[in-house]
Amino acid sequence: MKNQKKSNAFTLIEILVSLIVIGIIAVTLPIMLQTSTNSLKTSMKEEIFYQEFSLLNLINSLYFDENNTIKENYYKELNATGGDSELFIRVYPNELNRVGKHQINNNILRSGTSDTTSHIGADSGESNDSAYDDIDDYNDFNETLLSFGDVTLYVKVKYIKDDANYSSDKIKFSIDTSSNANNTSIKLITIHANVDNTDINISYPAMNIGASKYLSLEEIAR
Repeated sequence: MKNQKKSNAFTLIEILVSLIVIGIIAVTLPIMLQTSTNSLKTSMKEEIFYQEFSLLNLINSLYFDENNTIKENYYKELNATGGDSELFIRVYPNELNRVGKHQINNNILRSGTSDTTSHIGADSGESNDSAYDDIDDYNDFNETLLSFGDVTLYVKVKYIKDDANYSSDKIKFSIDTSSNANNTSIKLITIHANVDNTDINISYPAMNIGASKYLSLEEIAR
């Protein structure tokens, strides 16, 4: 009796199962890849937002204005001449103070100064961020994050029109940075980036409430 050779061919059922498995892979693989890509993009956007927030914290740690650092003006609000008149410094014979704020000291630690706020932008001798000493020095500053595919953070600092009703129970502000919003008591810090055609922005209003660092007291003591 002759030996019968065993067939190595696939059966019809095996072929059908293989086709079904291949079909499932063909359908699900693009979805899995797309989900993975979207997840990476989301993580990247979140990390860039964190970088923006870190830069904002750095900027906001500086003085509100260059004129907070001149002569004896440490730890004072400035009389922002373009701001709401309700916040103007009241001038008395021997003191300067803002409405509703107690005089700290009549000569050195006064709560106000007649000096107004300065123009937006870096000041003379401040060629880079290591020399910046007030918030608006960072206007037009940019920083490239090489670890994120050359994503660049752009900074803008502008005065906001200050015309709120401060005697109201609910104080409202409008984001108006037009030319009539110069030298007010509010500066808007905005940091912008664009990732995958998506804008990632963070904004923060800084207020004219005096020097933002207790180092001012150290400067006076020197």
